[in-house]
Amino acid sequence: MSELSVRQIRRRFLILHGLRWLPTGLLMPVVILLMQERGLTLTQIGLAAAAQGVVVLALELPTGGFADALGRRPVLVAASVVGLVSMGLLVLADSFVLLTAVWALQGVFRALDSGPLESWYVDSTLAVDPDAAYEKGLGQGGTVLGLSIAAGALLSGGLVALGPLGPVSALTTPVLAAVGLQGVSLLALLTLLVERRPARGPGALWASVRAAPRMVGEAFGLLRRSRVLLALVAVELFWGFGMVTFESLLPIRLAEVTGAADRAAALLGPASTIAWLASAAGAAATRCSSGGWAPRPVPRCCGSCRAARWSAWPCSPARSAC
Repeated sequence: MSELSVRQIRRRFLILHGLRWLPTGLLMPVVILLMQERGLTLTQIGLAAAAQGVVVLALELPTGGFADALGRRPVLVAASVVGLVSMGLLVLADSFVLLTAVWALQGVFRALDSGPLESWYVDSTLAVDPDAAYEKGLGQGGTVLGLSIAAGALLSGGLVALGPLGPVSALTTPVLAAVGLQGVSLLALLTLLVERRPARGPGALWASVRAAPRMVGEAFGLLRRSRVLLALVAVELFWGFGMVTFESLLPIRLAEVTGAADRAAALLGPASTIAWLASAAGAAATRCSSGGWAPRPVPRCCGSCRAARWSAWPCSPARSAC
């Protein structure tokens, strides 16, 4: 990465980060209504969507060392390809089994995608300038995430409002657009993400997989010994349960109130845009109020850069020192 400056690395990171979340914004207002349109009951919708969480839970730790062992670029490309296949299948899926497969593939995508881009950004930045303030780019990433999802949701609502396009239903149109944008994201990854850091090889890959059960056991041990950690996990658990329930049932209830799923999706697009713009503004305000500073992690082997997607605590420098 010696030919790129810190500013260029940050710009590439933000572009790739934005392209990664733009298709998600397109899907958010329509995916629940689309499954209902294709004949699934509320129970089946819940079970199908749960497949994503189960797969992520199973793969999050075992895939943690893939980026170190194989390289960030190959893992991100693989994740993007899986995401593209998942969205392509969503265009055609018309049964409970196929829609469950869609969500399971989304789980694989999210498990592989969680962390490597942020760790690439941090390591590449520090390779150019060991004293660079990489926290600024991570903070801007939170703002870009909100703006990308907001833009995608607005586009989704507009596409639904245009109505069906030939044999394609109004609720399927945003999914087709998401497939196209996921393809653009994959091309951008292949073009913009240049990695000079050598992969650690198959030995590191198998070590990561073997270490997963031990890390899970140690995590539960920490929970048993610390009431503070247990309280934090409980808050996250109940908060996540509430948000998933709200996001899943709101489109269905809105469709009942408006009398049409297409009308509900057209309204959800702008409504979601406002919500995610507020999220982006909050991320920007938090970054400004903290002066762009965030504490750096204690140098130690942490196995996976999972927290980096949601916070300014990248594990990558620690992994590089292992």
